Amino acid sequence: MNSVRLAATVILARPPFEVYLARRSASSAFAPDAFVFPGGTIAAQDASEAARARTLGLDAERLDREFRAAIPADLGSDEPPIDRESARALVVAALRELFEEAGVLLARTGSGLPIGASPVDWERVAAQRVAVRDGTVAFADFLTAHDWYADARELALFSHWITPPSEPRRYNTHFFFAVAPPGQAALADAFETHDGIWISPAAALERLSAGTLHLVYPTIKHLVRLASFDSVDAALEFARSKPVLTIVPRDGGDDFAIPPALENQW
Repeated sequence: MNSVRLAATVILARPPFEVYLARRSASSAFAPDAFVFPGGTIAAQDASEAARARTLGLDAERLDREFRAAIPADLGSDEPPIDRESARALVVAALRELFEEAGVLLARTGSGLPIGASPVDWERVAAQRVAVRDGTVAFADFLTAHDWYADARELALFSHWITPPSEPRRYNTHFFFAVAPPGQAALADAFETHDGIWISPAAALERLSAGTLHLVYPTIKHLVRLASFDSVDAALEFARSKPVLTIVPRDGGDDFAIPPALENQW
């Protein structure tokens, strides 16, 4: 049986309501050339004491509230529930991957203000982002150097999807919803992802139908869920209050599928 790797993905949105998608590298082992939300698998540093000390919103009460996925009877899963340590690592991974792949940092200063409330040398931050992405500087060390704290309170768990057993690469992925902070421009890292775009969910689906945007099944299903909202605020409120069901799509041969009764329930 293929091993299943823990992963975190961020649906980054901005007003009135657009989401950020970036094209994965053509050489990527997973979803090459597809436009996806920023994200990736957890790394050892995401579970470190240093990362925990530099991340706000990792308290047990909040984690228990966010990681609320239930397994539907129609789609079983053999994966164990996410424990608090894994939950903390997933949240840190989401914040780190968003910074690495999109250049967007959800963080606050040591005094509790959003970064950007005072002047920031974004060119320096962009150079440091490369070092974080390359692994030469730990995300926690980067934050410490600025006296910043990554802010997990800006993430709302949206969904939980697990790659079906038929796939050679399997991921246990938690999708988080977040609003892009003002003053930060998302930019693909030109390494793992390229050609970052801001687009409304409805427009992305239209381009998919026209054959001008390559999307994978989980991204499509999330865009379908989001296409009914006309504002970031409405989508964020939905993300904060919706039930979360663990989805392991069925492999239908040519494509994946989930039972019709679950289409608008997960």
